[in-house]
Amino acid sequence: MTTTTVSGTQTAHIDFHALLRPVLTALRFTGHFVVALVGVIFLGSASEH
Repeated sequence: MTTTTVSGTQTAHIDFHALLRPVLTALRFTGHFVVALVGVIFLGSASEH
């Protein structure tokens, strides 16, 4: 594959993946954080009752 034959859609697709990877990583971290936070709140409220 040479750089001269790369089409515009292909480069846009590569850039999209490059931008999406850190976003997915951030979502994965925030997802785990939210799940842990909800679990702590749920356990805390359950222990109070």
